[in-house]
Amino acid sequence: MRLAVRNVLKLRGYEISEAGDGPAALRMAGESRPDLVLLDMRLPGMDGIEVLAGLKKIDDSVPVVMITGYGHIQSAVDVMKLGASEYLQKPFENAQLVETVKRFVAVPRAKAKQPAPVQNVEAPAVKKGEQSAPALAAQSTEAAPRRRSPIYSLAASLAILLAGFALYRQMIGASEEYYREYPGVAANISALVWDDGKLFAGDWLTQAVYLYSADKEGLHLEETYPLEKTHISGLAAAGDVLYVADSWKKTIEARKIAPGLPLIKSFPAPGKVSALFYDGEYLWTCDSEGNALLRRPDPELTPSVTFKLAEKPDQIFKDKNYLWTAVSSTGNIYRHKLDGSLTLDGIFTLKTIRSGSPLSAFAWRGGRLWLARDGLGVISEAGRGELIRVK
Repeated sequence: MRLAVRNVLKLRGYEISEAGDGPAALRMAGESRPDLVLLDMRLPGMDGIEVLAGLKKIDDSVPVVMITGYGHIQSAVDVMKLGASEYLQKPFENAQLVETVKRFVAVPRAKAKQPAPVQNVEAPAVKKGEQSAPALAAQSTEAAPRRRSPIYSLAASLAILLAGFALYRQMIGASEEYYREYPGVAANISALVWDDGKLFAGDWLTQAVYLYSADKEGLHLEETYPLEKTHISGLAAAGDVLYVADSWKKTIEARKIAPGLPLIKSFPAPGKVSALFYDGEYLWTCDSEGNALLRRPDPELTPSVTFKLAEKPDQIFKDKNYLWTAVSSTGNIYRHKLDGSLTLDGIFTLKTIRSGSPLSAFAWRGGRLWLARDGLGVISEAGRGELIRVK
């Protein structure tokens, strides 16, 4: 993951330096004075909060972006109070990473002075005998003056979705009014999920999963995976596993992302599971009665947290700030806060109407909304201007 993060930023002209744990990061920060630190919250041994405290003792002005997973929102608030400048929640896209970096450090130019090395922190446990964060910070207080070059300390062990969003999509900008349709795709899509730069689309009528690649020319069908007698109502990608919900059989299937999508295991699911989403830590499932359940992606899909959603959605998607849900019959999209009760924060309808073809699947990617409509062989990519707030 450190390699993935480094490559994304190096492609844009930044120079990255990596550290394998908290103590090493503090030593490097004292020596090279980074312009920006990307720091994971969860690190064995010395955790992210301890490293943040050490960094602030070395240089209180250095901006620090904390990396946090779902379930640590309160911790993210706490570290902001301790001096973090921003936080990114896993999973996040290449574009989110780049835009966050740009907020704190100017984009390098070809003729600019060579940037100094950068840190990338991924922590095995701190070894016995290593100095503590306060001791290391004390040693670093008289370090060399800070060099204003695009430097980043990257804390990894990141369960993040970084690979893949094609560079051209970041180049065309984040126009809220952007809208484009990609014809020639499956016509009865009930679920969409992006994974490693590829788009999986589940078709409930043909009982198949279609795999598309994307470039500036459009979407291109790469593989078709027939799933006989599987009525696909939801898809979620977690590493090399694709979870497939079948609301008719009341099951969730775990399938290996490999030729043929071979079945690993089938799990019984109470209720008719209408939607799935994997956020990097939990598999979210939602049934036709609005019961949203967070499951751990372990061999038993162990239930963890349950919520009740009044709108009874049949599509869900979670980003770093909100849970988004949709009801196909009305075409409305709902936005919920990521608090203890998933408080409803807004109701939206779509600007572009396709009469007779109801919304059947959606996903966010790189600030763009991807939409499918039942019976229409088109997938749409739209900016946030596509959403019209009704409440």
